[in-house]
Amino acid sequence: MQQEKDRIMDSKIKKLVAGVALAGALTVGTAGVAFAADGPGTAPDPSAQTGRHPGLRMKVRKAVVKVVTETLGVSRQDLRTALQGGQQTLAQYTTSLGKDPQTVVDALTNAATTKVDELVADGTITQERADTVKGNLPGRIDKLMNRQFGERASA
Repeated sequence: MQQEKDRIMDSKIKKLVAGVALAGALTVGTAGVAFAADGPGTAPDPSAQTGRHPGLRMKVRKAVVKVVTETLGVSRQDLRTALQGGQQTLAQYTTSLGKDPQTVVDALTNAATTKVDELVADGTITQERADTVKGNLPGRIDKLMNRQFGERASA
């Protein structure tokens, strides 16, 4: 009986962390690092952590990359290759695929808004905090769409 309760609680905690991760990423601007993460085989730079939880940042990166790749219909590797050299932004890559960058913006906004609304409904965050998060979304997403990613871009 206790094991079942523990399993359910673990599941709820995982869902909460994932939700907060997506909303938080777009709020505090960590979504832009989704493609600039160190690739496998390189040691993380401790000075780049700036007090944020590295596991949370990874979940955020994965969530953002998932939304982008599903929206564009490309693989993670294709996205990484396209952005790797810093030669084009996500908006330019989207255009090169014959798609409107606004579709990616809308998908990211919808994903974050949906998650924030779920967190409010669950009582995890207040409506005031949700309004702040939603108010910051356009600027954060615009920054992500127009960022020149470096050579170590990683999706």
